[in-house]
Amino acid sequence: MIFRQPRFATLVFAMSTLALAADAAAQGATSPHTVTTTKFTIDDASISKTFYEDLVGLPELRRFVDEGRLVEPFMGWSENGRMGLLAYTDRETVTKSPYPVSVVFLPDLDAVSARFGAAGEPFQESSGEATGGVRLAMVTDPSGNVIELVEREGPPAVGGARLIVEDRAAAEEFFVRIFGAEPEDRIETDTFDEVFMDVGEGMFVALFEPKGVPSLAKSENPIVAIYSTEFDAVLERVKAGGLRVRERSDRMFLADDPSGNVVEVVRQTP
Repeated sequence: MIFRQPRFATLVFAMSTLALAADAAAQGATSPHTVTTTKFTIDDASISKTFYEDLVGLPELRRFVDEGRLVEPFMGWSENGRMGLLAYTDRETVTKSPYPVSVVFLPDLDAVSARFGAAGEPFQESSGEATGGVRLAMVTDPSGNVIELVEREGPPAVGGARLIVEDRAAAEEFFVRIFGAEPEDRIETDTFDEVFMDVGEGMFVALFEPKGVPSLAKSENPIVAIYSTEFDAVLERVKAGGLRVRERSDRMFLADDPSGNVVEVVRQTP
């Protein structure tokens, strides 16, 4: 799978991503919400863990196991910025998006590129000249999930979740209304419309609307997890909006955004 952007859009996206991550950390200090996890389904936990640990360099923090139903390794360097690899016993059959679903910041793409090369795995890099000096690469995991790698100074981090939406404006309104999120940088080209949302602490949430391509069926499983000290109020706002909500317990529910992306909301103790 290959993700293509105009050269200028690639540069703007990279710079916006880096700026937004810093802004979110500074501005989200008093937010009731923390974006902790970008999630996607995988076929095999062991194979995917090896891919992310050995090639990307993401360590496993811990894992959640629901015996006979789900194994979910959490990969990353921080509990407030991690990937949840959802390996369900009953695998879903939806087609994977050709666009990146998660963004990882790394201090040295050369080391990562060398590991992918030695393993014979594709590593699609945008040249520094094409991106104004910002290095980007796209990799595809064994289950078909596309991940964007951005080289930046400092410690490595899982930086954000990207939701592929059918209507950027409707998705933005949802996050503003439900979470009080702040839209930050927006990029629009002939091929896509994207806005970066500051939902609070932790990672950013990017809402990405491809143009001129058919919509794909959405996963029934969560693609981003948000912890909230305003859990009950958030649940009431979701219900008032009329979109699908599934309450799993008094500590967690799943809500659909206007495009059908599943958002997991978890009660956080103040």
